[in-house]
Amino acid sequence: MPINPIGAINPLIAPAGIGQSSQLALKLGVEYLGKIIAFDSAGTAEVQIGDQVFGMKLDSQFTLGDVLHFRFLGNNPNPTFLLLSAGANQAVLENVILSGTSLLIAQLQDEALLQGQLSKAESLLPPLLQHPENAQITAAQLQNAIIMSGLFYESHLANFAKGKWPLNALKKEPQNRPNFNASQVVNKQLDALENQTIRWSGTIWPGQHMDWQVTCEQEQSPQSSSHEGADQTIVSVIELELPKLGKVQAHLTLRANTLSVQLKADKSQTETLFKQEISELKNTLNANGQELKALEVISHG
Repeated sequence: MPINPIGAINPLIAPAGIGQSSQLALKLGVEYLGKIIAFDSAGTAEVQIGDQVFGMKLDSQFTLGDVLHFRFLGNNPNPTFLLLSAGANQAVLENVILSGTSLLIAQLQDEALLQGQLSKAESLLPPLLQHPENAQITAAQLQNAIIMSGLFYESHLANFAKGKWPLNALKKEPQNRPNFNASQVVNKQLDALENQTIRWSGTIWPGQHMDWQVTCEQEQSPQSSSHEGADQTIVSVIELELPKLGKVQAHLTLRANTLSVQLKADKSQTETLFKQEISELKNTLNANGQELKALEVISHG
């Protein structure tokens, strides 16, 4: 069955029997199950998703009672869904029982949504770097910011039980701070697991904010289908809004110990400065033993 967006969907009045509960707040990009509960005289299907009913023009192959699988694409100007596939038998769906852990995770995700939490680790600490000119200390402190963000707490807890992680380090993680809110971390952990991406945001040195994203990409080698045969690529993207240089971005890709760097600036003057200094940056990286595949300045235009 072809997968096509279904647009111009008009919300209908919820049918009797649904109750007076609040309507489902549809989340952009999230997948939902909908059931065809009626067809009007023009052949438009009335599809119930949660507590809401939408009018949709569907193919003639669908019949009353069919359960369909949708992804919500947005509300502008009208609710729009992507039809993914026909769902399972409704009787089977009604017999699905979520575990206590699944229900807790769903609750924490809902709480995170209500609180407007972003899927990135927010630094609650003082400025990360007091002396950013020291490259070795900077690297260690950046690594520590990710490790101690709370995203890996369960792994650290397991290692502590095996005698491989110190108790004093465990106590410093967000989970052991006063007034810890689990929804603020669980949502970020699930995002990191699903997308293999960690996002960090905080004060990198006094008065300077930084957004940082690290992504792990696995590329399977043709000789092997096992995890050991996968080539790992680490992509790190750093964004800063600097007082004199304006907004700048460094895009670093590390694969098999070989580094590729792309620099980008919103200001043309900063872009020119990057191009003037790029040879010195290349020499510095080489002098520190870093093998370079590419080092370039990307035009902001």
